[in-house]
This record gives sequence, structure tokens and C-alpha cells, in this order.
Amino acid sequence: MGIHILRRVADLGDGLVLAPEHFDPRRRVAVVARRCLCDTVDIVTENVSARSCNLPGQVLILDTTHAYEGFVVFRHDPVLPANMGSAKRRVQAGDVIISRLRPYLRQVALVDEALFALCLGGNAVLASTEFFVLRGRAGFDAAGLVPFLLSGRVQAALAAGQEGGHHPRFAKELLLSLPVPDGVARQANQTARQMHRLAAAVRNSLIASRSLVARVENEMAQQRRSIAAAGGIGEFARTAARR
Repeated sequence: MGIHILRRVADLGDGLVLAPEHFDPRRRVAVVARRCLCDTVDIVTENVSARSCNLPGQVLILDTTHAYEGFVVFRHDPVLPANMGSAKRRVQAGDVIISRLRPYLRQVALVDEALFALCLGGNAVLASTEFFVLRGRAGFDAAGLVPFLLSGRVQAALAAGQEGGHHPRFAKELLLSLPVPDGVARQANQTARQMHRLAAAVRNSLIASRSLVARVENEMAQQRRSIAAAGGIGEFARTAARR
């Protein structure tokens, strides 16, 4: 069944927006709240390009596929700034990134400190411009908002707020206007500490897993060298059988 919404011309805003999804009532999160997201974080839009980037060393590039369920997961290495491709957004440890595309993919993540220590001497981290970068205001730790941003009501509101044809996105105004429940704000510091601990655990688990893979690959390489030294697979099999 369709949803019928009546709006006066004065309700269309300065841009006289006529897109029906702009007035979808599902964009509203009905909670008891004394503050909105804009009272706790700023959206950072500091973009850099390969030409304007003056960062020393290498940079880790994050696109929207690297953010999932609150954490950054990637398989690639940092690159030189000259190889960064299109313009990117510079992020800091403790920022929260959220993709403005396809919110149903739950591409929200805390940018943890370990991401800046992948190279000797450290590295910068740059994110796709499809991310909104949330940075805490006045000492507020944005990590405390990650579970809230992944909650069903917020995800539904962001999905309903997508506008556009080919690649629908939700606007930063919708994100900043989200009401932050009083309970979420009250427990934000505790939640942030938990998120930082979980991010460190995720990072350590991935490192340990890759270490196990490297060990297996090293053992396989040693076996190949032994086969080559024994004159081939047949000779190696005969040598193994004699043992």
C-alpha cells in the first residue's frame, strides 16, 4: 500500500524539493531524545587528491567495502600518495565512517589506531568520499555511536532517506538530524571503550590469522625446495618412502 503525504509549498524548503522520498515518514526515528547527532559530532569533509596530498610515507586507502558491522576489514597494503587514485577524505584515529550509499550493507566502522601503524614510522589513512566522516565534538568519543548507527531504526531511517536515481544516497542533513536517545548518550563513554577494545581484538585476530597462513605458506615453500633439491617429485617420494 502506498503512503500519501501532504506538504505545503513552505514545507519544501529553500530548494523546493519535490522528491517524494524526501518526505517519507520512515526517515524519522521516534525516540526520547534531548539531542541530535549534530550535538555530539561534526561531519568532516577534508578532501585530498594525489596532486595536493603532501603526506609523508604511505597511506592506507579505505573504500566502502572495507567497513562492516562497526569495524574496518581490509586485505591490501598501504600505497604511496601518488597512487591513491581519486580524491579521498583524510581521517583520524577515533573517527567513525559511514557510507552514504546502500545503508542496508551496514558499512559503518570505527577507524582504530592500529590502522595508522601498518608501516615503519606510521602511515596516514584516507577514505572514499562516499563515506561521511564523524568526529566527536568537545571530547565526545564518536565510537560510542557505532551501535546506535547500526541499530534497526536508524538503518531503516537512512534507507528511507536515500534520494537520487542511479546511485541513491542519504544526505548529511538527515544523518546529523538523527535524534540520539538519552540512554545512548548517557552510556556513550562506556560504549566507546568497548568499541575500542573490540576493534583491537578484531585487528589482533586478523593479524594472528594471517600469521598462521604465512606459516603454512612457508612450510609449503620449504617442501617445494626440498622436492626440487631431490630432483623432482618421483625422487622425493622415493626418498620419503625410504625414511
